[in-house]
Amino acid sequence: MRTALSRLVTIALVTLAAAVLACPAQADPRTACITACEATAQTCMGASHAKYDACKPAANKQCANTVAAEKFKCLTTALRACNTNHSAELEPCRTTFDTCYAACGPHPADTTNFWCALNADSVATSVTTRKDVFCAGTPGLTPADQLESCVKRHTPTDPAMGFSLDCEPLG
Repeated sequence: MRTALSRLVTIALVTLAAAVLACPAQADPRTACITACEATAQTCMGASHAKYDACKPAANKQCANTVAAEKFKCLTTALRACNTNHSAELEPCRTTFDTCYAACGPHPADTTNFWCALNADSVATSVTTRKDVFCAGTPGLTPADQLESCVKRHTPTDPAMGFSLDCEPLG
């Protein structure tokens, strides 16, 4: 039995293949390919994030009527399951991106590209923002400077926002 997420990945791959085949001849084929890979990954990851965001309130509701002495254990178990499922659902999305990205052809030797994942929480609005994005390095800079450039591009500008940002180099 296939899960909804695996069906989403399959649909996204078919969409990606159609997009790559339909790319206009004048567009940079590698850039167009990576853009399609990123869109596929973002769709997949967005679905996983939405499911994760719905899981947390459901866990709270599930444990609401638990006796006080057992409530912490109930919440810990339920929220841990949310986290585990979220990680397990994100993994095939990222694997699909990595495979697709590799199929787009080699990047210039003096460029390091990154996949960045941002999780940000606004204290003022209680809104969580997630961004999973491809970040193209700047040719000619050192890999560390290219990483710094990507981090600057995706760091929230609101000083009241707590966030985590992880940018991993792509092969």
